[in-house]
Amino acid sequence: MDKATLINLAYVLAAVLFIFGLKGLTHPRTAVRGNLLGALGMLVAIVATLVHAGLSYTLIIVGFIVGAAIGGWLAVTVQMTAMPQMVAIFNGFGGGASVLVAGAELVRDVPTAASAVAIATMLSGLIGAVTFFGSLIAFGKLQELKVFW
Repeated sequence: MDKATLINLAYVLAAVLFIFGLKGLTHPRTAVRGNLLGALGMLVAIVATLVHAGLSYTLIIVGFIVGAAIGGWLAVTVQMTAMPQMVAIFNGFGGGASVLVAGAELVRDVPTAASAVAIATMLSGLIGAVTFFGSLIAFGKLQELKVFW
C-alpha cells in the first residue's frame, strides 16, 4: 500500500472511532469508553494529517505544550459546578479556531467565488463564528454575567 492509501484508511478509522465515541456518550455507563474512543479517533486523525502534510513540528509541539498546560490547570482548578461554563467556553474556542482555519484557507488559496471549496470554506467560517459567539453568550449566561442582557 502506498502512503496516500494508508492516510485515507487512517481518516476512515478516525471517522469510525468518532461515530462509536459519540454512540458511547449516549449513556452514563458507556460514556468513559465513548470519550476514550473519540480521543483515540482524534489522535489518529491528527497523526494522519501531520504525516500527510509534512509540517514542521516545532510550532505544533509548542502549541501542544501550551494547550496541555492550560487544559491541565483548568482541569485542576475549575469546580465541578462550573463545568457547564467550561464546556461552553471550550466549545466557543473550537468555533473560533474554525473561523481562523477557514480564514487562513481563504487567504492561502483564494478559490473562485462560486466554487464548492469557496462555499464550503465560507460556510465553515460562518458556522464557526456563530458557534463562537453563541458559546460566549451561553458562558455569560451560565456565569450570570450581565453584559448583553
